[in-house]
Amino acid sequence: MRRGRTGSALVTVIWVVAVLSLIILNFAAEAKLQSVVNRHTTERVRVNSLTDAGRVIAEVILADYKNVSEAPEDQSLDEMEEEFQQDRWIQEKRDLKSGSRVDTGAILLDAQDPDSGTVSVRIEAKETKLNINTLWSGGNQNWLEIWENVLASCNVPEEYWNELICSWNDWRDPDDALSQDLLDEYPRGEGGEAEYYKEELKSEDGTMEFEPCKPRNGEISDLKELAMLKGFREHPVVLTGGVINPEDKEEDQIKVTSILGFFDVIGTGKVNVNTASKEILLTIPGIADDLENTSSFAPTGEEIVQAIIDFREKPDATAADAAFFKEEDYGSFKDFSDLQNRIQEKTSNDIGNEASNYLIYAPEMYFEITIVGSSSGISHTVKAVAMVQDSKIRYIRWQEDP
Repeated sequence: MRRGRTGSALVTVIWVVAVLSLIILNFAAEAKLQSVVNRHTTERVRVNSLTDAGRVIAEVILADYKNVSEAPEDQSLDEMEEEFQQDRWIQEKRDLKSGSRVDTGAILLDAQDPDSGTVSVRIEAKETKLNINTLWSGGNQNWLEIWENVLASCNVPEEYWNELICSWNDWRDPDDALSQDLLDEYPRGEGGEAEYYKEELKSEDGTMEFEPCKPRNGEISDLKELAMLKGFREHPVVLTGGVINPEDKEEDQIKVTSILGFFDVIGTGKVNVNTASKEILLTIPGIADDLENTSSFAPTGEEIVQAIIDFREKPDATAADAAFFKEEDYGSFKDFSDLQNRIQEKTSNDIGNEASNYLIYAPEMYFEITIVGSSSGISHTVKAVAMVQDSKIRYIRWQEDP
């Protein structure tokens, strides 16, 4: 009898020990998990502080970049060091003033502590694309010419031009009057006002593709909105790129490229001649092929744009070019007169004066900022667009970990 009681007690003890062991293991696992959470929270707070530091760096550069002077050509190393001591960000400010992108690289929060975390800041001027919100009948006077140049550059067939441009104009303008045949020399087409957009649009399988809506009648804040417009709805490849007539025979199919690479939704309506792409420059009135007062021997827009790129990018002069190019002509253009003189020397032809209304030569107002803080394998990224005016900075777009 006693032996049976002893065995029962032993089993009870074993069960108690097992349960206590499970409880202890559970506590240990929770403690370990809490330690990981605490460490992650601490590092997350640190990387957030790093991006805050990056924002301050960006604002210091942006607020004062217009006031810095160019570095003297004969500046000594001692003078450079003294200048750097007085202003840690002077080179970044000079880069931005010249139109170059600013990239600080990874900066240690504490130079004495390699584990303190790093922050990097990149700043780019936004005036490299056309502000689509200015390209309508109430905007600049050459808006139609610019739209034609963009559509032609993207190989969009002329038969679609009127509908696409009229639809955009109706979406953008403040009235309810229907735009029709804005381009008389091309196939007829009309836009769409409230009457068109009040009906729902379904795909062939019956699913909803576009719900009833109404024109914006003002500026758009996202280029994706173009997909809602008449003409763009029916031919989305104008926005995405692709074959616009896939139902035709393969040899008759027309491949178009996306127009979105030409546009932005912010900006002054001008582009920076020192940073804009070849494709963007080819849309500018006065640079495009239809220059006024040119002879049959005049250079094409592509020749003029190539000359612009050659001068601003300082290409290596060949033996044949050495006598023509001058070292002082290389680099960024300072103003329209400088641009005109250098291109005239290269192409023996003037750029149309109307181009001066669409070109700038240094960053003016809008900037894209990317800040990345990193610590112990954790990173925090901020992408923002800032407007700088009278040394005051206002953020008009802010995304964290986009």
